[in-house]
Amino acid sequence: MLRLFHSLRRHAPLVRNFVDKDLRGRYVGSTVGFFWSLVNPLLSLATYTFVFSYVLESRWSPQQPLAQVVLMMYLGIVTWGCHAEILSRCTGTLVENGNLIKKVVFPSEVLPSYIAVSALFNMLIGLGFVLLGVLIFGYIAPLADPTPAGWTPAPGELPFQPLRLGASALCLPLLFALHLGFSVGMGFLLSTLNLIVRDVGHFASAFLTIWMFGTPIFYPEAMVRERGFGWVVDANPMAWVVDSYRAILLFGAWPEPLVLAKLTLVAGFAMWAGTRFFFKNQHRFADFL
Repeated sequence: MLRLFHSLRRHAPLVRNFVDKDLRGRYVGSTVGFFWSLVNPLLSLATYTFVFSYVLESRWSPQQPLAQVVLMMYLGIVTWGCHAEILSRCTGTLVENGNLIKKVVFPSEVLPSYIAVSALFNMLIGLGFVLLGVLIFGYIAPLADPTPAGWTPAPGELPFQPLRLGASALCLPLLFALHLGFSVGMGFLLSTLNLIVRDVGHFASAFLTIWMFGTPIFYPEAMVRERGFGWVVDANPMAWVVDSYRAILLFGAWPEPLVLAKLTLVAGFAMWAGTRFFFKNQHRFADFL
């Protein structure tokens, strides 16, 4: 990990150049440019909102307004999108940039790193949209509490919570670091494995779809626990990440200390294992190609 940080600091201009080239190549020339970072999640949100909120009626509570459900889903989509983009693009980046890898002087660790920075940039645009929603529905036109008098929540149902920001926003830099640390660590691992065994790319693509639906993005966590699959959430670091973002950005609450502690351990291990495996095999990258 220290070797990675030292290399990225030394090659910071190269990373910036790759990020700039990636963003320009993705958005320059399109009609709406960077707004595609909002349009794509919004299209996904419209689809999943219809399926899960109208067809399956998977609200976190009957006392929760639809606008709040939509914001919770959108925040989950944006957060997951960053993670999925890092893993899917990192998996194939060494193979796709084989011409650079074969150059002895090229620092191959730059490739997964710039993808993470680019994905974070897109996520920040989406988070700006979330904050706009919190500003509107939490302060300008606050959502009314629909809870009837004498209402008692059923098991798994949550009472109405107003949208607001609080001092817990100070935790965001830490959450960004843990979120990216976990994703980037896995990205380094998958990029190396895919160079050795090309089937890893196909497996990662399928597994990401399964992982997404195993994360409480479009449905309440209580629904999973009621059906006896609580262990899926408890063992899913991305469920911890999504829940922490929601607590901070939507309800002004502090993330659970135990969740942050577990995420710190998992992110640290992912970074250690991923970078160690990457650098251990780096001298053989050209041979694998």
